[in-house]
Amino acid sequence: MNWRNETVFVTGATGFIGGRVCERMMQAGVPKVRALVHGMHRAARIARLPVELCPGDLLERESLRQALGGAKIVIHCGVGLASSIVRGTENMLAVAQAAGVKRFIHVSTAAIYGITPPPGSESEDAPLRRTGDAYCDNKAAAEKVVLNYGKRGLPVVILRPSIVWGPYSAWSTRLMDDLRDGRVAFIAGGHGACNTTYVDNLIDAMVLGLENDGALNQAFFITDAERVSWGDFIRAHMALIEPRPAVEEISRAEIEASRDRSSGLLRGSMKAAARVARSKEFRQMLMQIPLTEAAMKKAWNWVSALPPEKRERLRARFGVRRAAAKSTNAKFIPDALTEATQSTTVFFSIEKARKVLGYEPRVRFSEGMKLVEQWLRYAAYL
Repeated sequence: MNWRNETVFVTGATGFIGGRVCERMMQAGVPKVRALVHGMHRAARIARLPVELCPGDLLERESLRQALGGAKIVIHCGVGLASSIVRGTENMLAVAQAAGVKRFIHVSTAAIYGITPPPGSESEDAPLRRTGDAYCDNKAAAEKVVLNYGKRGLPVVILRPSIVWGPYSAWSTRLMDDLRDGRVAFIAGGHGACNTTYVDNLIDAMVLGLENDGALNQAFFITDAERVSWGDFIRAHMALIEPRPAVEEISRAEIEASRDRSSGLLRGSMKAAARVARSKEFRQMLMQIPLTEAAMKKAWNWVSALPPEKRERLRARFGVRRAAAKSTNAKFIPDALTEATQSTTVFFSIEKARKVLGYEPRVRFSEGMKLVEQWLRYAAYL
């Protein structure tokens, strides 16, 4: 199949990965790219490209039919709320099958094995298990739906990247902010497996999935194939900041001890309620209420009109804080999600992707950091 002559439809096009997919499709000379856009205010990055911005919602099949148009290639990067991942994916699959789509690339995640993947999950043969995390479990369930559609005739390919990074990635922008604010620690010496997946390496794998019929109805881990630890990743970003920030080491035992000291039913409940109120999912649910959506948009327009210094004061006072409590000696204590993310010892194998797809990571970690540094300077993070 010569996919470069087909119209390509991209979901999640306003996100980090989807935005880069749109750029790469344009660079590849694809005649037409249709981008699913849930909110036009988020489409600034791709709006500068000659792509068709198609309003739609993964939870509304009719909007997907209209947005898909005559596209025969679907690259599904969209996610949404954790609770709607399966339904949104199934909607997209149903619409794609009815439209006679020739290839459906589903972007899954290595996190289907959990935030802290256990030993034994290095290859795609490892059995899936429920982890208790809504995002991980729903992404795993979505994979099963994709494979079922593959058995029913829709040509599907599943890719499982891990820590997808590169220009525009929050893994770098958030880390730079946290390093400057003293919200970073080397957990257990920083030896945890980072499993980086440079965004262009991931898109190379998508292209191979479009071109290789042997990949149909299969899932593939996609990483940079380098044993980059979280310590390596953090230090590479530390080196970009002058003066270089200080980052302390902390053991998992210290984290657990601090968590025990700050526990308690009332105190824990108050903290949990605050986290829910500040969460992205809670805000997205509120936006489904018309009156709330109108009020939020009015508030956003008001904040946008403020001078930059006032906006920063508001963000500092009311924005989402990722820092956990400090211990008695003022050492930074990472939150539970950060601890879990940086604690795995598993490095995922890409041998299957090499053998079946012919995948080989083009962008090495050192080169990727140079490209990220260039973009961070352009974006005024440095």
